[in-house]
Amino acid sequence: MACPSCDRPTGRFPRRLSDTLLWTGGCLNIDYHGRNVHSHVCTYLVLGSEKTMLVDTGNAYDARRLESDISRFLNGRPLDYIFPTHGELPHCGLLTNWMDLYPEALAVGALRDFALFYPEHAHRMRHVSAGEALDLGDRRIVFIPPIWRDLRDTLWAFDTLERTLFVSDAFAYLHYHEESQCDLLTSEQPLPDVRMIQFFNERAMYWTRHTDPQHSFDDIDEMIKVLEPAIIATAHGGVVDEREAMLPLVKLGMTVRPRVEAVP
Repeated sequence: MACPSCDRPTGRFPRRLSDTLLWTGGCLNIDYHGRNVHSHVCTYLVLGSEKTMLVDTGNAYDARRLESDISRFLNGRPLDYIFPTHGELPHCGLLTNWMDLYPEALAVGALRDFALFYPEHAHRMRHVSAGEALDLGDRRIVFIPPIWRDLRDTLWAFDTLERTLFVSDAFAYLHYHEESQCDLLTSEQPLPDVRMIQFFNERAMYWTRHTDPQHSFDDIDEMIKVLEPAIIATAHGGVVDEREAMLPLVKLGMTVRPRVEAVP
């Protein structure tokens, strides 16, 4: 387990991954061949020694609970930055809520057209590109190019202190909803069925249905080798703390077409 400072799982959000990293969000119910499965919609809060940052805004359905979770973890500190990883509702839909709640916060990310949707907050938006970084005091959040992305405006990010890699829609998977599974790390549950990875990729990263993604595998391998992330924080799945076991499954879930058998 690569998360020795995590709180024990409770089966529901939020879950403290460290004194300075909160994992919260919610799950959506999906009927999958007659079984109830869940799709995570995750939000993360990073507490630097001087500044704080929210990664993805969360789903509107969970808004009230998210506000409570974030407020408790901030413990009186301001929210300084809000980073929607791309312009899709689970990632940016609550942006105005957070900016209204925290009037000093700045939105950061690939925000080329966000001012058209949120003109009242245009003066509080900072467009950043891959290679730029935010200084949170004891760590930097480095924005990096997404190897696998949903939309063109997607950005990934890396926390240089705790070595958390925030990957938006990548490394995503559904999970069969049994008792107390929603806040489990990958090391705390059986590895996901490859079909659950494929199901999500075909909808969020639809290009995997029409092209061969294997050309990108060397790039993701090189990124993992260089960054050596302790955990991989996906927006739509359990936090990955066993990257060596998960990465081959994620690659397989991107390449199989149209059906695969369940992993034993």
